[in-house]
Amino acid sequence: MSVDPSTPVLIGWHAVSRRDRDPRDGKEAAALMVDAARGALGALPGLAVDWIGATAGLTRYADPARLVGERIGAPSAHTVLAHIGIMQHTLVAAACRAVQSGRHRLALVVGAEAHYRKIRLAAAGLEAQVTVQDEGVEPDESMRSPQFDADMSHPAETAAGLAATPAYYALIDSFWRSQQGLGIDEHRDRLAALYARFAEIAATNPDAVRRSGYRAADLRDPTAANPMVAFPYTKLMVTTWTVDQGCALLMTTEGYADEFGVPAQARRYPVIAIESNHVVPVSGRTRLSQPASMRIIGEEIGRRTGLDTATIPVLDLYSAFPAPVLIGAQALRVPQGRDLTLTGGMSFAGGPLNSYVLHAITAAADRLGDPAAQSALISCVSGLYTKQAALVLAAAPGHTPFDTVDVTDAVADAEPAIPVVVDAVGDGRIVAYTVVFDGEQPERAIVVVDLADGRRTVARSHDQQLMATALAQDIIGATVTVGDGLFALA
Repeated sequence: MSVDPSTPVLIGWHAVSRRDRDPRDGKEAAALMVDAARGALGALPGLAVDWIGATAGLTRYADPARLVGERIGAPSAHTVLAHIGIMQHTLVAAACRAVQSGRHRLALVVGAEAHYRKIRLAAAGLEAQVTVQDEGVEPDESMRSPQFDADMSHPAETAAGLAATPAYYALIDSFWRSQQGLGIDEHRDRLAALYARFAEIAATNPDAVRRSGYRAADLRDPTAANPMVAFPYTKLMVTTWTVDQGCALLMTTEGYADEFGVPAQARRYPVIAIESNHVVPVSGRTRLSQPASMRIIGEEIGRRTGLDTATIPVLDLYSAFPAPVLIGAQALRVPQGRDLTLTGGMSFAGGPLNSYVLHAITAAADRLGDPAAQSALISCVSGLYTKQAALVLAAAPGHTPFDTVDVTDAVADAEPAIPVVVDAVGDGRIVAYTVVFDGEQPERAIVVVDLADGRRTVARSHDQQLMATALAQDIIGATVTVGDGLFALA
């Protein structure tokens, strides 16, 4: 089959993961990106790179892509910074379009975190030194999501004490569980079994930060080493940002890959990237889990490529918490028993804040070297399960040109928002809840409540007996009285 020379192709991918005994030997995030970039380039000259896109991370570089370009010998490359709220798939798709359009010939996507180094140095009373770019340095192109920045959360959520991400995802999890008709204990058993399998996969991943493996019983119930964070999530079910990890992907076109002499077996083909940018606060979603989003993405993959998401052989579903994995697997109709991670997931392999998906793509590219694995699907999430996306990668070129599709409007139609009020007064019904812990003790119960007038609110309780009840039995569907930001069971 003749391949269009403008077809985007992934010709290099490389991940780095460090766990230095002495944190003074560690590297800052920019250096990890550079190491990954050099690994992805292999024998190709850095000077050939003319487009570099970087994800924003915990280290706030003014233009991280420029730092990478300067250090690999591509100081004149066009630089792009994808801020928090821009999905990693969006940046990868931008790299594909940059080469597909003919405007650029070699595009590099990079991301890294060096938070383990920073935490270890701080524990020793030392400061993690990072490169500070000159005043006025800025990327050639900034990718931002103003709606994400403005509307990801709601004042009612803040007033109830929702701050840390695990509590938001635990609320989403409780809603999803109730929609499946699962009891608390059965659901917790399933979560533990799912993550025990993730831990088993991580044990075979040399880049994983937790490789010792865990039994389901080790994960399900809180211990001193694995405390409850936001019910039903223990610490080991929550992503870990405390990593020193970097990753790079190198894109070009089929025509340039031929010129560079890249062997056919070293090429991977992006087939399609589909995303939803429907931004609604968690409490303002009619269905907190937004199941239609990944369903619509999956259907669009099938319609445009002929691939059935239920049978794509290689999968990595976004795994900062269990909820996105469960929602994604169900929406994409993945048969039970399939492995849902390639790396071991973000709790065990590591969850660099805004670049894990690059690691998942790298793992998928490796797996596609197996003749039995012809295609891979990697999902992506941003925010509080706010945005969703999927990328399909293949071992061989497809029959249609690479495309990017935005299904935001379709998702907005299927997942309408509902008005949320602060400090509501009256009766309502619980539609989602969690109990947030401070150390080993429950600190507050947080509920999302449907009010009689059709609006929503979020409320809290610090009552120990109520929290004990919520931990032991399902309170979704219970009638409550709300006022002054507090709630009580009716």
